[in-house]
Amino acid sequence: MPYFCAAVKSKLSALYAEHIKPMLALAWPIILGQLGMILMGVADTLMVGRLGSAALASANQANNLFFMVCGLTFGVLFSVSTLVSIKIGAGKMKEVFMTYRAGLWVSAILALVQTVILQLAVHRFDWFGQSQEVNALTPSYLSILTWSIYPMLLYVTMKQFTDGLGFTRLSMYITFGGLGANVLLNYAFIYGHWGIPAMGLDGAGYATFLSRLLMLGASWWLIRKHSALQPYRPDQAAAWRDVWAETRQIWTIGLPLALQTFAEWACFGISGIMVGWLGKHPHAAHTVALNVASFTFMVASGFAIAGSIVAGNAYGEQNREKLRKTGHAVLLVLALFEVVNALAFVVFARPLARLYSVEEPVMPYILPLLMLAAIFQLADGIQAGGMNLLRGIKDVRWSGAISVLSYWVVSLPLSYGLGIYLDWGVSGIWLGFTVGLFVAALLSVRRFYLQLNRLTFEV
Repeated sequence: MPYFCAAVKSKLSALYAEHIKPMLALAWPIILGQLGMILMGVADTLMVGRLGSAALASANQANNLFFMVCGLTFGVLFSVSTLVSIKIGAGKMKEVFMTYRAGLWVSAILALVQTVILQLAVHRFDWFGQSQEVNALTPSYLSILTWSIYPMLLYVTMKQFTDGLGFTRLSMYITFGGLGANVLLNYAFIYGHWGIPAMGLDGAGYATFLSRLLMLGASWWLIRKHSALQPYRPDQAAAWRDVWAETRQIWTIGLPLALQTFAEWACFGISGIMVGWLGKHPHAAHTVALNVASFTFMVASGFAIAGSIVAGNAYGEQNREKLRKTGHAVLLVLALFEVVNALAFVVFARPLARLYSVEEPVMPYILPLLMLAAIFQLADGIQAGGMNLLRGIKDVRWSGAISVLSYWVVSLPLSYGLGIYLDWGVSGIWLGFTVGLFVAALLSVRRFYLQLNRLTFEV
């Protein structure tokens, strides 16, 4: 037994020194950047929450629809960091700017598509069957949010580019700058300060647009001027035919990724629409509980994204053993982190709910949801790790198929059946997507380890 324990300790020490520690160095700026993005949502929720449950529910529905469509557009752009990290692993440093240029073209096309879809939703919002108060407030706010699509998608492309290079701190600094701007602009536009009239919920939309515009400007300036990027700049601009060929690579990898992210984000978005059928108090509780759960998930997601970058480097190096140990490191850290999260949600459920200053009738709905969030934390973190590892080895078709099965075949029908048909309410809807997350976690991890032994490296 002592020999066994010593052997296990030795292997864990080696795994930490060789894989977990370097990955943490890459991951912590991503994690802080992800938290910064979530804190924007937290700030919006806290500041809009003071306007009442109807405004809070309306903001949630608008963001549900907005980010449901972002599941498609973001998913395509996630391929940029994958392609960049693989090129770095393969030693093709001078080709990464071609991927960046191609990504900007793709993001412009995607922004146009997303604008059209969301404007249709604005003009036909009554189709979603929400309460009269939500129907009155949401379309105007959602229309303002659509203005921010272009700066947001261009910024996402730039972030994917610098993250793929391993310069994860750059986007972290920009995100926190955007967070500060968003809070100040919310304060001015929502409540009316510094000579600006109070705009209520619409003011939060204007604040979001302006903060995303500032983030885009900061990213563009850093990519043009930062000395750390100089070794990656080509001696001459790539020919248009090469950039066009790279856009095809982005679409080839990105469209299955888009199916994956859209399947997951649409599941949560449609679940939110179902919750809206139950009334404004369950809807407000859903908004707050999901906001809290998203906060912790972004930490797990940040580490999973770092894992995909390291996996992409190993794929470019054609190093199968490094890929295997990267998988071990990512999944071990995520499992430990999510167990701690689950305990925190159980112990601190009531103080977390009180942070949002919601109306008293909302409280009985929030506490059961935070208990369910404690359960799905583990599955959510592991599925993020598994999906990002598959992305790092370009096995994106399977990750898309797993997402469709887990979220559309399992989660959504179960959420509807339990929450609406059996009348279990918002807790039934949450139980449905909890089961879907466990299915996604099991299948994605199994696929990664099965695929490791039969990889053919295509760089």
